[in-house]
Amino acid sequence: MGNRAFTISFVVAALAVSMVFSYVSSTEEAIRAQYGTETSVVVAKKNIKELDILDETNLTIKSIPRSFRQPGTSQKIADFKGALAIAPIISGEQITRSKVTQLGARTGLARQVAIGKRAVSIKVSDESAVAKLIKPGDRVDVLAVIDPTGSGNKLFYEGRTVLQDVLVLATGKYVTNTVPGILETDPYKKDNKNKINLSEYTQFANVTLEVDPFQAQMLVYSTKIGDGVYLTLRNNDDNTKEELQKTMLRDLMGKDGLSFQAPQGRAPGNAGPPAFGNK
Repeated sequence: MGNRAFTISFVVAALAVSMVFSYVSSTEEAIRAQYGTETSVVVAKKNIKELDILDETNLTIKSIPRSFRQPGTSQKIADFKGALAIAPIISGEQITRSKVTQLGARTGLARQVAIGKRAVSIKVSDESAVAKLIKPGDRVDVLAVIDPTGSGNKLFYEGRTVLQDVLVLATGKYVTNTVPGILETDPYKKDNKNKINLSEYTQFANVTLEVDPFQAQMLVYSTKIGDGVYLTLRNNDDNTKEELQKTMLRDLMGKDGLSFQAPQGRAPGNAGPPAFGNK
């Protein structure tokens, strides 16, 4: 009796398993018929921010029904490795080519230089660049101290505002609307790379300005004949250009500070002052 009951129970269990398996199989077949067979697709492993670089740390492979796969996706992480996210991507979201771009000329500085303008870099220090608090997108004036007589006599040096209301395109390698960080190799451990957030990086040694071609000549010339230039930060909404006179030592000393009069025009044996002006 016990064996018979066991046998019946075994048969019923096997029948139940068979029915469940049959039901699951039929359901899978129905799903496949409706949505297609499964396929692999690259998705975001975690939330990806705009301007993040895509690699194995934020990408993974996921199987989904073929009809759920979006246009512009890929089955290989390598197809997106090194690309730049141009919009936020949510964890689990399929990576599509419409949301990424490959690094190149169109993602660098050149695309941000206005037509008819030029990008020129100048050396700066904490003293000459407003304690390096300048950021891409700021607007500055450019000041220079020159020796128009060529005599080396500081009494005759002139301070001039060479350019006004100039757009800052970049500070060091930090450019607006491009990669916000770089990987710096550890000089002692070549395999170690440290990510530097350029938006908070103040150890840059140069600033890149957007100027027209003639202003570019003036800027390069003023840096070569003097001891560099100084940048003064201005409000981005202030586009006023002032008619400024040159500054000399007598202006600092006041009316009775100096008894001499600076020479007018050219000094003997010298080529005379360069033609500077406000552009």
